[in-house]
This record gives sequence, structure tokens and C-alpha cells, in this order.
Amino acid sequence: MGLSGRCPTEVPGTMDTRRIIGRLREILAPIMEQLDLELVDVTLRTEGGRWILRVTIDCEGGVTVDHCTAVSRELGVHLDVEDLIPMKYYLEVSSPGLDRPLKEEADFIRFKGRLVLIKTHRSVAGRRKISGTLDGLADGVVSVTLEDGTRLEVPVEDISSARLDYRF
Repeated sequence: MGLSGRCPTEVPGTMDTRRIIGRLREILAPIMEQLDLELVDVTLRTEGGRWILRVTIDCEGGVTVDHCTAVSRELGVHLDVEDLIPMKYYLEVSSPGLDRPLKEEADFIRFKGRLVLIKTHRSVAGRRKISGTLDGLADGVVSVTLEDGTRLEVPVEDISSARLDYRF
């Protein structure tokens, strides 16, 4: 169960981006496994009038330029063969950075004990932005302890976005 789906379903007259992203995930799965990487996200959208295919990857110890190059090269071969995207686009492969998005339920388990910033669709205890320490996930509910010690529970379906939160 992911928190994806922020791309438009269709761009009039051009393509079904959900179908394309689904196929890209299928293509990327064996590439990620072979390179011992994790696929964090795939987006296809316009930015500044240009189409950008953005693939975000992660791994233990951090992503290197070599990881990004290998994924770009392997994916590029498949994209050339399958011709999935009917217009000119730019491929970007990168790490999720310090503020890594939490997309899957497994992310809320994996990053237990880390600082997070969660934005919700509706108010939870009078808040739509929740910042605190991630306590984990159980039965579709994410638990977060705020700085003052208050513990909040947020149903996964109410989360619009979530990411690791770094403070320097």
C-alpha cells in the first residue's frame, strides 16, 4: 500500500501516466534487485514545460553516482525498446536525500525512532502537520511522539505526505 498517486491519471491526448508508472515499476523491480537497491519513487510530470521522469532509489550506506548511473543505463535500454513515453522527456535518477519520503507502510516500520514530518488530508488532534519521533505502524495507524511527549496516532489513509525530518 503506497502513498503514491500524485501524478495526473491522464494528460489529455497523450498518455495514461498511471499505466506508464506501473509498467516502469515492473521494469525497475529486477534492476533494483540485481543492483541491491530499493525503489523509493517513480514520477512522470511536467516541470517548467519539460517532461521529467524521476526515479528515486535508496540503499543501505547511501546511494552513489555509480548506483544512479547503473539504474539510468539499465532503465534507458528498456525505455528505448518499449517506447513507453510518447513525448520527449528527461530521465533523472537520484537518491531520496536527507528528507527521504516515506511511501510504503514498510517505511514507517523501517524508520522507527527517526524524526518525521507528516502532512494529513484532515486534522488529527487539531493538526495537519505533525512533526516528531516515529514510533512505528500497527493495524494501519502510524504513531508519532511529539517533542512535548504527546503521542499521536494517524491512520495511513489520512496521510497526504510523510518524510524523514532532519534538524541541524
